[in-house]
Amino acid sequence: MWSNLIFASNRLAVFAVLGLCLALAACASSEVDELPPPSTPTIAEYRLVAGDRVAVKVFGHEELSAIVDIAEDGMLELPLVGKVEARGKTALELRALVTEIVDRKFVIDPKVDIAIARYQPFYVLGEVNTPGSYDFVLGLNMRKAVAEAGGFTRRAAKSQVLLTRRTEHGQTVRDVSLDTSVYPGDVIEIKRRWF
Repeated sequence: MWSNLIFASNRLAVFAVLGLCLALAACASSEVDELPPPSTPTIAEYRLVAGDRVAVKVFGHEELSAIVDIAEDGMLELPLVGKVEARGKTALELRALVTEIVDRKFVIDPKVDIAIARYQPFYVLGEVNTPGSYDFVLGLNMRKAVAEAGGFTRRAAKSQVLLTRRTEHGQTVRDVSLDTSVYPGDVIEIKRRWF
C-alpha cells in the first residue's frame, strides 16, 4: 500500500513538472512582438469612405450601372437612381441598399453587384526614400508598403514601424512589425535610428 502511495505521489510530481514545463513553453512561444490592432477589419468588413471608387453593376441594365467615386459628403450618385449614402457601409450593405432602391423604382428583382474599384490610399512617412500616398491593393503588408515608398533610407530604424489606423472605435496608434497587414487609409511612419 505504501509503495502504491509513493508511486502515485511520484507520478503526480512528474505530471506537475511536465505541466509546469509546458506552461513555460507556451508562455515563451506566446511572446509575439505584437498583437493584431484592436477591431482590425477584414476587407469584407471594410467600411466605405470618401475617396473610394465603387463599381455598381445592375445586370441587364447598363443605364443603371456606373463606376463612381464617393464624394466628400459620403454620397455616391448613380444614373437614374440619384444620390445614395455610402459612407460607413460595407460593400454588401451598399449592395442591399441599391438593390432595394432599384427594385422599388425600376426593375423587379434586380441582380446588383458592388465592387470596390479603388480604395482610399495609404500613406508612408518618415525614413523612406519616397514618402507620400500610395494606392491600396489587396494583400499588402508593411514590408511591401515600404518597398512602394522606395525602400528604407540608411537612417531608418527598420524595426520601428508606427501604424495609425482608423477603426470603428476611433483611431489607434501602435508599433507593428513589417509583416503586419496594411488597410486603406493606414498611415505608416518609419522612425529614425539614433546610431
